[in-house]
Amino acid sequence: MAETLPKDPATLAALHPAWTREVQYRDHKHSLQLYGSQYMALKRPSRLPEAGREYAAGDPVNLIDWKAYGRLGQLIVREVRDQSTSRVLIAIDATVTMQWPTNEVPQPVAATKAEVALRLGLHLAYVHLRMGDQVEVWLLTQDQASHPELVFKPRRASEIIALYEQLVGTGFAMGTLGQEFHAAAFPTAKRDRVFWLGDALGGARTFEILGMGKRSFFVHVLSSLELSTDWLTADTSYFDQETGHALREYQGPVLKQPGNYQAQIAAWCEGLKNRQLQCGGDYLRVTEATAISIYLAAFNDFVQGSATGSERGAARR
Repeated sequence: MAETLPKDPATLAALHPAWTREVQYRDHKHSLQLYGSQYMALKRPSRLPEAGREYAAGDPVNLIDWKAYGRLGQLIVREVRDQSTSRVLIAIDATVTMQWPTNEVPQPVAATKAEVALRLGLHLAYVHLRMGDQVEVWLLTQDQASHPELVFKPRRASEIIALYEQLVGTGFAMGTLGQEFHAAAFPTAKRDRVFWLGDALGGARTFEILGMGKRSFFVHVLSSLELSTDWLTADTSYFDQETGHALREYQGPVLKQPGNYQAQIAAWCEGLKNRQLQCGGDYLRVTEATAISIYLAAFNDFVQGSATGSERGAARR
């Protein structure tokens, strides 16, 4: 990829899976808006006992069993088990268009689109796993493929952190994912929540995959360089190599002055957003420079918001 800029810790280029300080775990766990991770509408009182587990950073302090701490000298969190479990599918596009910017791009960037999508996907997996949900992370690596072909099914948060640390150590190289991800046929059954993280430039059936979810969230991952032409010159602007002639309206200063490219990008993104909102889902466009707080606010709205999907999504650009 191009020369790498230092990562701003407040942007998605530096997002860590365990970044949960703005995600209200208790609110998610007990929200009646959720399809899973919620109290079930039982017809009669349940006699199921509460279950305990070791305290983890970020858990609500009021759930700590202090009597157990007095006996064991260890912090234990008590959880009510009258809760349903969501089936969460997180699909990540890691095909060739997501491996951009490349070495040929002269403008420094903090992360490729694939790195941002993987950081987001692992964060979503970590948060949902902490909520007690069943999580599947699917990866699309074959160009022009219609559906992801590799799956990772973490059962513990430590597995997600281990995978993240491995990716960081290798510069988010796709070739290092063989042990955690394995080939499998993409499912057809409905899921409670489906996330799609990608640029919508490949051959994947994005909206068909999103349609598998009772609720869906399309996180449109682009590069900041795709939303701006300030870095382009006559030598680095687009031209049609297949037909052998330059597309003049997309070259050099003509590209920058009338705003042709920006207008078409804006219209394309708006079309994808409207299609997702019409299906009742949420949409958020992000780049490596997007503030983590913006992403977390959109995620909280998606999980807990009482408004319709269109209203929630329309508030997020």
